[in-house]
Parts: sequence; C-alpha cells; structure tokens
Amino acid sequence: MRQILLLAILLVANTVCAAARTIQYNNDPSPKEQYIIGLLDLALEKSGSGMVMQANPEVWQESRIIQHVERGEFDVYWGAASTDNEAKMRAIRIPLTKGLLGYRLFIVKPDQQHRFTDINTLSQLKQLSAGQGRFWGDTQVLQHAGIPTETAIKYQSLFHMLEGERFDYFPRAVHEPWAEVEAYPELNLTVESHVLLTYPLAMYFYVNKQDDELAVALEAGLEQAISDGSFDAYFYGHPMIRDSLAKANIDKRTVIRIDNPYLPDTTPLERKELWLDLAALRQY
Repeated sequence: MRQILLLAILLVANTVCAAARTIQYNNDPSPKEQYIIGLLDLALEKSGSGMVMQANPEVWQESRIIQHVERGEFDVYWGAASTDNEAKMRAIRIPLTKGLLGYRLFIVKPDQQHRFTDINTLSQLKQLSAGQGRFWGDTQVLQHAGIPTETAIKYQSLFHMLEGERFDYFPRAVHEPWAEVEAYPELNLTVESHVLLTYPLAMYFYVNKQDDELAVALEAGLEQAISDGSFDAYFYGHPMIRDSLAKANIDKRTVIRIDNPYLPDTTPLERKELWLDLAALRQY
C-alpha cells in the first residue's frame, strides 16, 4: 500500500513541478545545518521535480526564517516538531535526523565531570541545572520533567553562561556537542561522558501552508529516499553523524528517559523505519 501511495505522490510531484523552481534556503555553515542542507538536496533530487537550490545571501536567525516562511517570502525552514510550528507552517512529517535530536549529551566544564559520574536517575539529575534557549521547544520538555533550567535568548550566550557557571550543563543532540566545543576553543568546555538523556523529538522541513508544490516535492523525495535506502545511507554515512555516534559511547552511558507531552499527535511514531532506537545506537 505504501509503495502505491509513494508512486502517486511522485506522479503528482512531477505534474505539479513541471517547471523548474529555485528553492531558497538558509545556508548556515555549521556542520549540523550542512547535514540538513544535504538532505534537502537529496529530497529535491529524489522528487524528480527539477527544483534547484539557492543559498540565501546571508545567514538568518531562526525566528526570521519562520516569519518569512509564514508570509510566503522564503521557501523552507527546518526545526523541531511542535504544535506552535505546525500552527504557523506546513510540516513535512518525516524526521530528518531519525529522532537523534531527542538523544541528548551534555556539554560541561571539565572540572565538573565528577558531579555527573554517579548520576543514575532523573531525581539525581534534577539536582543540577541545564542551560536552554528561551524559546526552544524542548526547553518546555525539560521543565515539564522538573529539570531546573536557565535560559538565554541567544544560542551563543549559553556557552559563555556555562563557562561562567550560570548553570551546570548544556544538553545537546548526540551529533552536536563536539563541533560546538571546537567552535569555542577559548572556553574551557568538554562533552560529559556518563549520561544520556532521551525523549521523543523530531525535526521536520516546514513550508508555507499554501505551498503545495514544494510540500509535495519534499514529501515525495524523502519517501523515495527512505524506500530506496538512500536516506539511511546518507544519514549513517555522513561524517558528522558517523563520528558523533562513534565518540558518544552510547553503550557505556546511563540512560535517563523523560516524556515529551508537547510532541504533536500527528508525529508518525508508528513508522518505526523513520526512527532510531537505542539498540541501534548501542552498536556504535
């Protein structure tokens, strides 16, 4: 049945997108953003739409991208699955990092590692405070679990706040912390070695609610990539993902799970092929 649906989506995509279209995207140079940009390229290629990518001449902040996509003045945004994002934009409900966004390691100060080594439960973790972006969707997830949080509006500020001991740890997705620590060599920071915090979380492509053309193309391309194996080949073969999973030592970490009551009901949790599981991570 899914193969028939995929064929129908591809046929619609090829019909709707007969004329080539340029898709403007935010060309952030960070490794985690470049991973998503590569996946966007793969999705457009697999869609058969003929659409081509064009980098925005400047790097925009997340709030600005959302505003412009919502108004139909920018083509595509990628961000966490949330009811707020889905109220503003149209979600392509295929997790772009296979749920890896919800597997969290901590950036800490090296001399604070001893405070985490004996943590084995959520109640113990609650004795320490996390740093988060004030408007990030998963900030609410941590707060709902009773984890103390300190927030900042600017992402960059959080690294300096951690170094200044305004909070104890900065939770980051498994594929994020090493590149981020390297990006701030002047700060005395490292990746904590004992704890893995997990909760269900997805990252999606979003487009304007009226942009059927691009929505159909992205869904068709991603479904085709999943079907033919190129999605997983790209994910597991990407240097950032491969190297991060190797460094993370998942099998040696204490896993602490919390709920995500803010995940939209539309999240395709039943499609197991779209998600990582802990057993798969533990092989690295």
